[in-house]
Amino acid sequence: MTGSIHHRTHRSLVRGGLLLACWALGWVPGCVGEVPPEEGDTIEELSAPAIIGPNVTEVIVYDNPDLAEDLPREVPVVVSFKDNKPDVVFQIGCGSNYGPILEGFGYPRTLDLNQTAFYDSFDAMLMQIERDAGGPVPIHTLRCDTDPNVTRQQIFQVFRRIDADLGKGEPEYYLRLRDDPGTIYSVGCSNLLSALSWTRADGSNLEQVSIPVNRAVLDTWKAQGIAQRQINCHSSTGKALPRARRDLPQQPSEKSYTAEAELYLVRFPFTGIRTRVTPYLIAGGKGYAIDCGSNADTMKQAFGFDPTATLEELSTSDPRFTGSDPDRQPHLACDRNVKIFQTADQSPTARYFQLDGGKSLIRFTCPKAANFFAEGAPAAQSVPRAAVPYLFVDPNAPVSQTRMLEVGCWGPGRARMAQLYFWVFGREPSEAELEGTMTIYDSFSSTGSTREAEESTMTFLAAFGVFGVGGDVLNGIVDRAVSNGKKSNPRRTNLDGGRVFGEERTFFTGEINKSRDQVARYGLYRWVNERVANATPPSRDDLIASYDWAYGCKQTPVEVGPCPAAEGIAWWTAEFYNPANKDKNYTRSSLEAEHAKYLKKCADRANGCFYEIENVTDRACHRAGKPCVGNTSWRNYIGDLLRGGHIPGNYLSIICVVEQYGNSSPNIAGCRKER
Repeated sequence: MTGSIHHRTHRSLVRGGLLLACWALGWVPGCVGEVPPEEGDTIEELSAPAIIGPNVTEVIVYDNPDLAEDLPREVPVVVSFKDNKPDVVFQIGCGSNYGPILEGFGYPRTLDLNQTAFYDSFDAMLMQIERDAGGPVPIHTLRCDTDPNVTRQQIFQVFRRIDADLGKGEPEYYLRLRDDPGTIYSVGCSNLLSALSWTRADGSNLEQVSIPVNRAVLDTWKAQGIAQRQINCHSSTGKALPRARRDLPQQPSEKSYTAEAELYLVRFPFTGIRTRVTPYLIAGGKGYAIDCGSNADTMKQAFGFDPTATLEELSTSDPRFTGSDPDRQPHLACDRNVKIFQTADQSPTARYFQLDGGKSLIRFTCPKAANFFAEGAPAAQSVPRAAVPYLFVDPNAPVSQTRMLEVGCWGPGRARMAQLYFWVFGREPSEAELEGTMTIYDSFSSTGSTREAEESTMTFLAAFGVFGVGGDVLNGIVDRAVSNGKKSNPRRTNLDGGRVFGEERTFFTGEINKSRDQVARYGLYRWVNERVANATPPSRDDLIASYDWAYGCKQTPVEVGPCPAAEGIAWWTAEFYNPANKDKNYTRSSLEAEHAKYLKKCADRANGCFYEIENVTDRACHRAGKPCVGNTSWRNYIGDLLRGGHIPGNYLSIICVVEQYGNSSPNIAGCRKER
């Protein structure tokens, strides 16, 4: 459908003179000039700009009678130019509340749309824009929402360039739109970021909400075919962006606890590999095929393996293989094409390897393997650490980040030593502590197997770093292990908010001291943490509530015996964390049922716990205000009812009976209460 373009005004377009110079709007053929106002007319202060120059914007409007794409009848559109040609188009889907988005492009929010170019249809507008651009131009819809978190979702990420050459006009800020991951847009003013709720209104937090990048990052994007376009702003209300900070605060490199590598042989048709049996490295749960043909010895050595050793052949049905995500990681090839990115703001610097042009990055956590792949490769590209996850963009995945992998080596490397230390203490080692752990391991490694050396190392650390220095260190380890175990328990999400209770600390300390050698060889923290993470205890709140349901602990105005008793909580703690009970799935209801059975058991004096009947009866007498506190007959009466199954073992049923004190015909059947 074709349409015409008009400049709308509230006045007749027959007066002499031109308000807009058509020659300056050369991209709009058929421009109709507007006449100046007559004497006495009020001139509107806010209007469309009169001249379009290079690298600016223009507001236009098109008619949308069918309300297509849930847009208003008249749709405001902002066109951003590059080299005096349309570069990107934004239509505003905010109904009559388009002002804040217009302000985001540097226009007054009260801009008079009657003085902007008007098209009869979207098609007519698009045809003209593409004609003047010389080809397709991306069109995006910006929408408004009362929730700023929804509005900001239209942007995927904002980047700030730390090495832009301002003398050459290079921009300092870029963004990726969620609906256009294949394009990087330079940003012309701070208005847009605040209008889309990415920054505060004054833009003061821009540094905190942007990712630092440099020329190497931009070149990497360009090499992937990522287009670069401009989002410019008008000068009416456009606010300059702050200068991007040039320096990068230094930060330590991440410590890696990636599991050490294992090497096997596999009969599997890996993509691009022609060997019938392929060496297969598994590290960190991921598998990597080694593509070296008959020359795999140097690769094996690089990862710490004896090239003459006989390798186990792994079945393709083995869980170690099926669980390693086979053929989805880059192949480790001897004849390889490597590009290296090293972090500019870490000490020591970390190196990330791109193999054979893939979209993943690998960090080799042992220097020998990293040096092997770096040999003969071009010089590393220095990039900010925060930019690494954004180096490789999947244009089909709006919120994707670069897939980052870690590959360790065989043997007791730094990562393995750090893991042993962590299993004992539940925290990362300092550099000195790590060096000490390696020294201890070395002293044991010459006299036994790797497993024996590791167990002896952890036993040594526990003996001299925990048991030999007092209880505070052990308590700290137990607290970390219990807290983290509760938070990570897959069947009890964030149990108790990670809180650790005294009964738990006492229980696990006692369990450790009963089996010191066995626990120390496994790792103190690891042993406790796994016990907690695999258990199914109730929350502490549910445990206390179950006691109140059965014994009336909190429902009684006068304290009658400890309720719940400390020994009762301790007994339940031992039950919850007994490995034999890990699948019992304790809940408040199941605990209430256990309490009820226990009260019935205690109703028989022969079982030695009739004091529980005495206490719960006295609590009910206090609460009901009946003169039966300490009354042996009433205690026996309640015990008889519980033992005979006439009422269930819970406080609600017991107080129901007590409240009928003095009644010659009590309704016992009506006191079978549950809630």
